[in-house]
Formats: sequence, structure tokens, C-alpha cells
Amino acid sequence: MTNGGDQGPSGVQAFGQFWRDPRWIAAITFLVFGFIYMLVNAASLIDQRRALGQPIATSHAWALEGSSYAAWLLLLPLVLFIAARLAEGAFWRAVAFHFVTCIFISLAHSGAMFAIRAVIFLWAGIDYTLSDSVGGYLVFELRKDVITYVSILAVFLIARHIGVISALSRGSDDNSDDLIEVRDGSRVVMLRTGEIDWIGAAGNYVELHGPFGSVLARRTLADLSQELEPRGFVRVHRSRLVRRSAIATITTRQSGDFDIQLRSGESIVGSRRFRQRLA
Repeated sequence: MTNGGDQGPSGVQAFGQFWRDPRWIAAITFLVFGFIYMLVNAASLIDQRRALGQPIATSHAWALEGSSYAAWLLLLPLVLFIAARLAEGAFWRAVAFHFVTCIFISLAHSGAMFAIRAVIFLWAGIDYTLSDSVGGYLVFELRKDVITYVSILAVFLIARHIGVISALSRGSDDNSDDLIEVRDGSRVVMLRTGEIDWIGAAGNYVELHGPFGSVLARRTLADLSQELEPRGFVRVHRSRLVRRSAIATITTRQSGDFDIQLRSGESIVGSRRFRQRLA
């Protein structure tokens, strides 16, 4: 059974939501520039080895550089998840956490890269071994991984900042009744209710989701429900609140719970206890 909005998200709407999400912007940026960086490194490796009189097979060079790129692609969702979760917290706490996280990400990248290379070379009938000690290999990769990690984080934070500023500017000409105040870390952010797609409870906080990405605020869901339900929001779960006009379709499960497809392309689950509120 499916009901809800008359139509799903249009291509233009979906494209707009996609490009306003800082996680996707950072991911696409890495996909493009990471691929270019891989091409340049592979070509440089071939030239350097030829100049030293130690030529390397083109396929081997691509395997060495491509494995690093592939390992980063595997870790990219985790890096962006951590970046999004820490973006709303205290600055120095986030810096300390990123410092530790970067080390663990580098270890994971080095391990995944070695495993990929070992499989590729084994398939080619070649025994792949490190040219340095394990410690030397990890330190060498860490120096490069720090730059990659910081670059991904910088793109995410810049895109997120631009998204929040854009959301605020779009709502600057509206009546003040259409704005809500949330505390994003040490900042007070004014968000337009029409920019908020849904809100989820996160302990003593709530997480607001929309084209600006996500904002963590120290407020209760019950408090926001009282403020936002008169403005077109509805409680669909004990821990979720959704804007009615953001809903594209609703699909009811046999259990009575239901899946909500938003016009942004996101999906959230509603509880059967709250189903009648969408009637």
C-alpha cells in the first residue's frame, strides 16, 4: 500500500538536494581529484623507475597506485560519517578526535592497500612483499594519508559552511515565525522550517536534517514537536519528526510500521503507533 504525496522527488529537486549535501560534495570531489592524482602518480612512477634504470611494468604501476585509491574509496563513507558527527561539536574536542581518527584511518588504509596489492600480484603469479619494514611502511603512508584526510575534511567543512549560510540567506526575507533557533556547538543558527526535512532524537540532542546537511542541537524532540507541529511537522516515531510537505510516498509494512520516502531521496521508518497522525 502506497500513499502520500502525488509524486516523488523530481529530477531537479533530487539534483538540488544532492549537491547541497556536504557529504556528497566531498565524496564527488575526492572521486574526481583522487582519480586524477592516481593517474599522475602512476605515470610519475613509471617515468622515475625508467630514469633510474629500474623500469616497472605499466600494469604494476597501475596496481600500486590504484590499490591506494581503492582503499580510500572503501574508507570514504566512514571518514565522511565521522566528519558529519563531529562538525557540530566543540572545536578542540573535534580536533583531538580527528587527530586520533586520522591515525586509525591511515592504519586501515595501509592494511587494505597491502591486501589489495597482495591479491592482485598473487593473481598475476608474483609474490608481493614490502620494500621496507612494517614500521617504515606505516610511517611513510601516514605522512601521505594525513594530507588526504585533511583535504577530505576541509572540502566537507567548507561545503557544509556554505550550505548553512545559503539556507540562512534563503530564509532571511521570510517572516520570523518561519525560523527556529538551534544551537550548533557554540553557534546559534537560525533555520527556516521549510529547509528542515526531518528531525531525529539523539540522546539529549536532536539532529536536524535538510539540504544544509545535518545540525545537532541541544533540545528535546518533545520541545521541538510542540514548536513545529503547528508549522506542518508531524511525529511519525517516538524519536522522529518529519515535515509533511517533504514526504513523497508512504509504504505500509505488514507489521503496521511504515517507510517514508522523502522528496530528497532519503528514507525513514515510522511507527504504527503514529500512523494515524499522517491521515
